[in-house]
Amino acid sequence: MSIAEKLEEYLALLNCTSQVLSKASNVSPATISRYCSGTQTPKPTGKSLENLAKGIAELARSKSLKLTEEDVLKELQESCTPQLDTGRLFAENFNILVTKLNISLTLLSEFSNFNVSYLYRIRSGERKPHKNDDLRDCLCRYIVRYHNSDTEKMLLSRLTGKELSDDQMIYDTVGAWLCEDHCRQMKSDTAEHFLTHIDDFDLGEYIRTVPFGATEIHMPKARQYYGLEEFKQAELDFITSVLLSDSVAPVKMCSDMPMSDMAIDPDFGTKWMTGLALMMKKGVQLEVIHDLDRPFEEMMYGLEGWIPLYMTGQVSPYYFKSVHSGIYRHLLYSAEHSALRGECVTGFHQDGRYDLETDKREVAYCRKRAKELFGKASPLMEIYREDSAAAFRRFEDRESEHTGHRRQILSVPPIYTLSDELLQKIMNRCKVPQVNQLQITQYVNRQRINTEKILHHSPITDELPELDEKEFLCCPMSLSLAGMFYSDELPYTFEEYRDHLHLTHEFEKTHAGYTLIRSPRVAFRNIRIHILSGSYVVITKNKYPIIQFIIRHRSLCDAIENFEITMSDKQLD
Repeated sequence: MSIAEKLEEYLALLNCTSQVLSKASNVSPATISRYCSGTQTPKPTGKSLENLAKGIAELARSKSLKLTEEDVLKELQESCTPQLDTGRLFAENFNILVTKLNISLTLLSEFSNFNVSYLYRIRSGERKPHKNDDLRDCLCRYIVRYHNSDTEKMLLSRLTGKELSDDQMIYDTVGAWLCEDHCRQMKSDTAEHFLTHIDDFDLGEYIRTVPFGATEIHMPKARQYYGLEEFKQAELDFITSVLLSDSVAPVKMCSDMPMSDMAIDPDFGTKWMTGLALMMKKGVQLEVIHDLDRPFEEMMYGLEGWIPLYMTGQVSPYYFKSVHSGIYRHLLYSAEHSALRGECVTGFHQDGRYDLETDKREVAYCRKRAKELFGKASPLMEIYREDSAAAFRRFEDRESEHTGHRRQILSVPPIYTLSDELLQKIMNRCKVPQVNQLQITQYVNRQRINTEKILHHSPITDELPELDEKEFLCCPMSLSLAGMFYSDELPYTFEEYRDHLHLTHEFEKTHAGYTLIRSPRVAFRNIRIHILSGSYVVITKNKYPIIQFIIRHRSLCDAIENFEITMSDKQLD
């Protein structure tokens, strides 16, 4: 029996609604709704399930029913514990380890006597291992023997959540980790961290902290680089060559070289990001192919580091849909007057070589090769700022034609439920100029039209916190106008906010396809999330700079779709 069926059974037995269960258990109505609909399954050992068991047992006692909290929790845990596909699970974790430690499958094959093509097919998901225990034993022994440096132990400790002090502990801990399901919680936690970073990010503050002061630097000359320390210098030299050139032509960057061994040097990371920020300051446009063939949490944290540069509107991110072979690693940075090339064999980064090119023919060759690479890449996300507002409006108009369930995570009531009278009242009180009032009114009307069009063929679910007066005064809200890139805030009074909430509830009553769910808290203050299930996610940043991210990468979309607004610790106490 699924968790949805089990909860429906308890609700029928207790003769109560999900709202009553929400109050008794301190689990949000939105969460219970997703459990009951089967769109989300709680963790068997999670806090939500414990709270549900307490609430159900408490309601049972009030109705003189003999249900203990322990029995209820056991049944709930059984209903939401899926039958794990151990082969698939092992393959996913195997891929994470190989990527994180840069394990050579060729060398692993020689060590274990497993065919190398078989190992590649497991890593790509084409095959499930038919001898989990044998491969697990070989992999753990290989890691103990060849991947036990301090850096690699640190990476394994972060991955498994345990301190690894000796070889036996590495063998035992990694062996157990390979057979556990880490994917769902890892994606949920990492997605929230990613979204929170966008929510909190202030471009103005970031620019103020970047050291744009002049330093004495010289144009680097063409040379070859060997070893990790020289590789760091190669990256910085290329950036310097771009900064000192008289060109602001776009720079193309593509690399699947390992970064973990260089990223542990914080000084290099600071210099690298500062150099890219200086390129933005100069006016250079960046086109970047991100390497997403890596564990999910590494991919997310890597993308998170690029957020400041995305916010400038000067970065176009791409990725390759097909997975590379995993044997060779390459780097290619191409500018108008210089280029950087790098290569290594997977697992032997320190034995590779980087080449800084300044010869015209070599630079032209690299530029042509970079163009060909980008021709095979797909956009990771579409980024719209104020100068592309018209293009974003066209996207919204096209989007309203697409069928599919839409879910929005909001901090304030949606603009399309606002009445003309309340809109006019807010604009007058905020002394909005007449020309801007006309633009805002047109925008609101277009949002209403598109929403009605969507509801004609597909459902919409809005998740929204509803603040009382005390909460509102601590957390003032403004009208949501980021979709039209309107930069001035139009703050609500509490009465206006309450009236807009009432209009939203009335909208739900008159539109069969519209569902309003009360969120347990304000998840984000400065972003709005719009999800078309199975297709794309739109993240709207409504505070400087106003910006729209349209994300289509499947893993990233799935993580955001599965994001759940949970109660804060204070609310759970």
